[in-house]
Order: sequence, then structure tokens, then C-alpha cells
Amino acid sequence: MATAAELLKQGRRDEIWRKYCGFLDLSLEEFMEIQKRLLMEQIDLLSKCELGRKLLGNKVPTSVEEFRESVPLTTYEDYLPYLDEKREDVLPEEPDFWIRTSGRSGVGLFKWAPYPKRMLQAGTDLAFASVIFATCHGKGDFALEENDRFLYGMAPPPYISGMLPYGLLWEFPFKFLPSVEEAEQMSFQERIAKGFELSFREGLDVFFGISSVLVRMGDQFAQASGKMEVSSILLHPRSLFRLMRGLLKSKLAKRPMIPADLWNVKGIISGGTDTAIYRDKIKYYWGKEPIEMYGGTEINFIAAQTWDYEGMTLVPSTGFLEFIPEEEHFKFKRNPSYQPRTVLLNEVKVGEKYELVATNFKGGVYVRYRIGDMIKITALRNDNLDIDIPQVVFWARADDIIDLAGFSRLTEAIIWQAIENSGIGCKEWTARKEVREQQPILHLYIELLDEDRWKPEEVKNALHQSLKDADPSYREMEEMLGLTPLRVTLLRPSAFQRYTEDMESAGAELAHLKPPHMQPSDEVINRLLAQG
Repeated sequence: MATAAELLKQGRRDEIWRKYCGFLDLSLEEFMEIQKRLLMEQIDLLSKCELGRKLLGNKVPTSVEEFRESVPLTTYEDYLPYLDEKREDVLPEEPDFWIRTSGRSGVGLFKWAPYPKRMLQAGTDLAFASVIFATCHGKGDFALEENDRFLYGMAPPPYISGMLPYGLLWEFPFKFLPSVEEAEQMSFQERIAKGFELSFREGLDVFFGISSVLVRMGDQFAQASGKMEVSSILLHPRSLFRLMRGLLKSKLAKRPMIPADLWNVKGIISGGTDTAIYRDKIKYYWGKEPIEMYGGTEINFIAAQTWDYEGMTLVPSTGFLEFIPEEEHFKFKRNPSYQPRTVLLNEVKVGEKYELVATNFKGGVYVRYRIGDMIKITALRNDNLDIDIPQVVFWARADDIIDLAGFSRLTEAIIWQAIENSGIGCKEWTARKEVREQQPILHLYIELLDEDRWKPEEVKNALHQSLKDADPSYREMEEMLGLTPLRVTLLRPSAFQRYTEDMESAGAELAHLKPPHMQPSDEVINRLLAQG
């Protein structure tokens, strides 16, 4: 089958759209038929290998209904020690790649996922569709060209994001800044710095990576505007010209210089909780809204936001999708022996939240796997773009929801939004549920941008009000129960930076250099409090 690059050379842009974005035209019934067909193909593969037979049980399911009735839900423990030992002899298909998570439970233990090439290709197809959505102005109208400059903002292999450059280059001749080979030899900070150095000279068309990186760069440009020092980066004629042009644009606009003065970015693709929080800032700084993409190491990429920047649309071809209703999820939390029921995509309800369950297609190994993510159904279809597939957003990590007395369930996104809206100027934060005087509380540990400006009680009051504005159930706790469940601890200046430096010196993985935003361990909190 022709690649996107080959089709573009032949002027067949409509075929590019159909190949990568055609899933948007499916009816919900067609979506479900593809799901069922691919599931039965996957069951056949699983029935012929040792690990697959272990997961399926004594009888091979002959229908989707039988599969859901007879095959139990799984977690990573069900795949031990097969995957930790990378035993390829027990798998349904020989993997081309072994991809892993960043670790779990605060311990240096990874979750491994074997990816046959066609499984990675399915995820790459959705990633390429996301690039198209990020650069398009309407259905079939996209702005991709050969050698578009692509800032390398992803973690390297064996993380799943680090495999995307390889997959994207199978399809299209992007010019990565820095090159894939060079980027993989650098730390994350070095890659970003080098990428922006090259972007000053060569330009920048597409960014795929972490939203907070874009916001930080925007903040730094605005703070440094008008007092940039001459460096080797800016001595290159093209870099100097770009800077002078950017300064002129900012002066004409009567504001500090921002990245949008320097680059006319075609598209931005990102993922994670922070994308929704930083969306407006990214649009201001970079002149372009980010497109969200959703997936995970064990489940591949399964959903992408379209060019109207509303909810994400699920794709039928990377995994069989089931959904545990929120109340079923909490029944399980209260009683771990309870087996929660699932619904399919044609049974979900708008406004409801669900824990995601996925079964790999195309030779993957995970079966009815609980990845630990909660998603929310925002609409049963996208009327604006006539997409007949339910729209979803990432809601929270299932284990990171802070449940206060069964009354308020706070997610990272809610807390993050409340902090942003409070106006306190937060540099970094972490939050967890604690119990004080037999009452559950939300304890926020915060490092401020300007620690001399605020008193602790002022910070607490501002955050309490902002949380009430952000979450009605939190507000109702005070109104109906008379509870003020917030405690705030102000951390010393640079506490998070020194924590990161300590972890880096200790050889910690990239994803564990910073404390988690939600539910940090006692060890993490003690490390932060000890930073002088």
C-alpha cells in the first residue's frame, strides 16, 4: 500500500485523507462491526499461543458475547513473568519492538508491551492522522509538505512516544529537529534545547510532545523579551533575522515577544492532563491550539482530537474497547473481589465516566486489560463535523482520584485548573488525600513563584475558593456538611528543582525525576520537605 509521501508526490491528497482519517466517516454500527471482526481475528491468534490460552481459559470464545462473559478482566500481574522476561515463544505474534512504561508504584519496575510491526503501524496511522488534523483547515484540507520541520519533543525508545518518529518516517519525510539518531543520545533537556536551537535557524512546522514544554518556552520568551543576550545560536544570519523580525512584531503588537512572533507553526499535537489546562496559553504563545491524542503503552494509540478542538474520536482498529461505568469501578474499589461489568461503545451515556478496558489487535498480547484510566463521554456524536462516534476526553488516572468522604472526587485536572485560576503564581505542586482528626482532607504541597508575596492563610483561602468554583461537589461539602477539607503547605524555594536534581543523581528514570502531581508517597513528601 502506498505511503503518504508517495500519495502526496502523485497529488492524491484525497486518498491520504481517506487512508488515515477515513474512520471519521464510519457510522457507529460500522465502527462496532470492525471492532467485532478484528476481535475474532485476535482471539484466533491468541488461541494458538501459550500466553493467549492462559488468558482465554479452557474454551476459546466463538463470539464477542462469549468473550466478555468467559474471559476475566486482567491487570499486569496476569502477564508475569512472561513479559518481564520478554518471552517471545509464548506470544501470539513475534514482536518487532518491546516498549515499556516508565515504571509503577514508585518502584523501578516496568510494564513491558510486545509490538509486532503491524500493531505499531496501526498506532502510527492514528498519529499521522493527528498530524493531519493539527495542520488542516477542514475536511481534506491539510497543509503537510515534504521535509516539514518537526520538533522532537518526545521521550526516546523504549517508550512508546519514542517509537513514533520511526513510524512517522515510514509514512512521510519529516525533518526531525534534532534528528532521531542524535536525539536518542541526549537527555530530554538537551533534546529540547537543541531542537529550539535548530528551529531558530531552520524554522519550525510541527510540535509533538509535552504541553508544559511549550508553555515554559512561552513564559521564558515573554520574560526575556528585550533583554536577550547575543549567543552562538543567534550569531547565525538566519537566526538573527528571525529574532529581529520577532522583536519587530512584538513591538508593533505592544507586548513582550512570544514564540508566535518567531515561528508560524502549522500544527501542535500533545497529550495528557496538562493539554486541557494549558490550551489557552499555548494558543496565545504559539498562535495555534494543540490537538490531543490519547493512548498508552499497553493499549496503543486509540483516540485523537479533530480540528474543531472538541472531544477526541476513538479509532476502531487498534484495540477492542470496553468501558466500566464509574459506579461499577467504585464498587470494585470498595470490594476487590467484585467483578465489574462493562459496556461497549454503543452503550455509553453522555456525561458519564468510565474506566477503560482494552484488548490489543494485530498480534498484541493484552486482553481485557485495565489500564487504569478514566475517560468521560462528552457527546454521543460530533454534530459540528458530522462524526457518528461518541466523543471522549481523558478524565483521570483511576488510582489518582482523591475521594473526600464519598462526596467530592477530585482529579488532577480539577486541582490543576483551580491552582491556575487562583492567581497565586504556582511554580509546582503535588497533592494527596490525608486523614486529620479522623476527617479526610486534601493536602496541597506548593512552591510559589513569589514566596514573599503571599502568606500561608492567603494561599489557602485563594485555593479553597478556586476549588469551590472549579468543582460543585467540593463547594457542596462546605455548604451541606460544613467541611473545609483543604490544608496547604508552602515548600521552600527551588524544592522541586532540588528534588529533581537529587533523583537525577540517583539515576532515576525520566518519568520519575519529578514528584507525581497526585497521591505522592510519604517518601516523596519527606524528600520535598527536606529540601533546604
